[in-house]
Amino acid sequence: MHFDKIVLIGFKGSGKTKVGKLLSSATGWKFLDIDAVVENMHAEAGHERERARGIFYKFGGDYFRCLEGKAIEQVSKVKYEVVSLGGGTPMNQRFKKEEFGNAAFVHLDGRPDVIFERIMRKGIPPFFDKENPRKSFDALYAEREPHYKRLANFTVDNSGIPAEQACGMICKLLGLDAEVQK
Repeated sequence: MHFDKIVLIGFKGSGKTKVGKLLSSATGWKFLDIDAVVENMHAEAGHERERARGIFYKFGGDYFRCLEGKAIEQVSKVKYEVVSLGGGTPMNQRFKKEEFGNAAFVHLDGRPDVIFERIMRKGIPPFFDKENPRKSFDALYAEREPHYKRLANFTVDNSGIPAEQACGMICKLLGLDAEVQK
């Protein structure tokens, strides 16, 4: 398969950023996190610089998804980059896989308990019910996983392995002769 970018998809906490940075190093391609693009767009609109989570929390989901839609358009056009999409990005109305051209979509998957634990280390996300975050997680996970599976060219379970090993597996699946650095 000939491809000109690697797009990492998966639920929040699946390791997209960590594995993406390793893939960037292994391939020599730039790493691009869509949340960083959203954060930059928010700041360029005259707002105080904030993390994606803070933007969602303070300005709401509609505002965030609007920025994310613009970010999708921007990142879909890049070439020779490793792109990490947000967990909800594939559900954004402006997301269309075909606009990413010759991208290899890699689904970083994991056992739900492992992913939930990773998420909760940083506190309850604004899109989880504060009274029952696990119930919110389970519902979103069940809703999103079929989308990830449908979009993916490849799936790697990143639950119980080091990020370096997941990166190496992706390189092998994509036929890349790349050396994974710690």
